[in-house]
Amino acid sequence: MPKVKKTTTSQNTSRTFNIPNKLHRQAHNVRIKSALGAAKRKEKFERKREEAKDPSLREARMVTNLPATIESKRVWDETIPGALAAIATKPDAAAAAEPAEPTEDADEAAPTDDAQTEADALAAHEASQAAAADEEEAGLLFPTLLTPPTAPPHILLTTSRNNHVHAQAEELAALFPNTTYVPRHAELSVREIAKVAAAPKTIDPATGEPRKPYTHLIVASVDAKIIDALTIIVLPSGPSFRFSLSNYVPAKRISGHGRPTSHVPELILNNFLTPLGRNTAGLFQSLFPQLPEFKGRQVVTLHNQRDFIFFRRHRYVFRDKKEREKEVGFGLDTTRADGGKGMEGLGVKVGLQELGPRMTLKLRRVQKGVQEGVVWEWKAGDEKVRTKFSL
Repeated sequence: MPKVKKTTTSQNTSRTFNIPNKLHRQAHNVRIKSALGAAKRKEKFERKREEAKDPSLREARMVTNLPATIESKRVWDETIPGALAAIATKPDAAAAAEPAEPTEDADEAAPTDDAQTEADALAAHEASQAAAADEEEAGLLFPTLLTPPTAPPHILLTTSRNNHVHAQAEELAALFPNTTYVPRHAELSVREIAKVAAAPKTIDPATGEPRKPYTHLIVASVDAKIIDALTIIVLPSGPSFRFSLSNYVPAKRISGHGRPTSHVPELILNNFLTPLGRNTAGLFQSLFPQLPEFKGRQVVTLHNQRDFIFFRRHRYVFRDKKEREKEVGFGLDTTRADGGKGMEGLGVKVGLQELGPRMTLKLRRVQKGVQEGVVWEWKAGDEKVRTKFSL
């Protein structure tokens, strides 16, 4: 069988335009594609045979053959003007940021290995300084969100004015433990509601004692009988986070959904990496008690993907592994001791049942106080650079 000459479309497309007959042009294009396909298949099978003889070739190829994704090209946008200004005013941070002056001993260092060792140490030191600066920036922005609360949250949920959609608001109130839904009074502003909720002066008729102050205020904005935004305010003095809400699916529309119980769920916060992202994660963490009830086997997941926060709620159950099912952790990480084969011999699988509702959130604005003092705000031109994310 004659060898197929490896060709590219750039070598033959110029000839295609010089063929006047349409049928001949089509046949020529078919021949080009067939030759390219045959050459690619031949290269693929030859590589497969060689890697079967020497598995180290495939491992070396997989290390270098990484796909170019938006996440791999990410441009980190983690600078917050308010926090950076606070860091700049601290003399310790400015002194730590200055590079060390070279000494005479460093100029006399001759061996290449020692120079490489010093370069690695310097890179590690710079990385640790950058991580410390990120932590300091996140802490200076909203320190209360990064410290664990001393008491369980007590949340008040209301809606925008002239709202007649109560079922969706009640379903949202059932998501967060210790949440009370109160329909919005048309004459009260958000600041007035926050002031009253932070220091109530009325008596609880059930207990006969003064009402406990609320720790959070959630305002659900309604448009066209659909909740399209959430404003979460940490009482008594802020901060305020505003999220747009989309793709809301109530629990009754989810196929095979389960019924939630009153147990405090576990919380999973995934992929919040920047200082602003860590503060956003701290906000969601403050909405749930720090002691989940594992007996209920309920878990709430907030997954950040390209600045979109996907909200899901599930119930999990442990069951016996079927004969044809793969082990837990199979194929996740080939660099581990198990070689990516999972937990062999465990014989246990995890089943999930979605409880709902599901929704997608996107952070739009962060304010220092109760709807005042804008710290960060999403702008319409931010999405032009697809590799730049804020969370």
